[in-house]
Amino acid sequence: MSILRWGVLTAGIAFALAAQPTHSLAQMSPADPYAACWCLKQAVDDTNTDLAAKQGALSAAQAHLNELDGQLAQARATSDVDNPQSVAQFRQLLAQRDAAFKQSNGDIVAAVQAATARYNQAVADYNNRCAGRPLPPPPPGPLVCR
Repeated sequence: MSILRWGVLTAGIAFALAAQPTHSLAQMSPADPYAACWCLKQAVDDTNTDLAAKQGALSAAQAHLNELDGQLAQARATSDVDNPQSVAQFRQLLAQRDAAFKQSNGDIVAAVQAATARYNQAVADYNNRCAGRPLPPPPPGPLVCR
């Protein structure tokens, strides 16, 4: 069975099924307010997981950049400017650092920002429809939100 995925649209809530239904899945209709809240909670959980993964990638990129900054500081202190090989090694390390900087401040940041926006929207949708409403016990089996 494939992983369930769905998104929250700004005009309203749309649920899409990316899995093959089986008898073990709890079928829920978003027309039922409790079912809708369980589906919205699942959206919050899914977007939070995605956000955490994107933030982890950003943290790893920033750690790599910090490591290269440390190597660059060490190389600056010990490089012989009169030795062409030493200068070439320094320039190569500087190019690696520049590439890591662009990566950690480009696509990765944009991905974290987009994931944050999706998470915030999912939380807002949940809060608008379900805040203050007690949820009944979850249905047995995985949720299938349509």
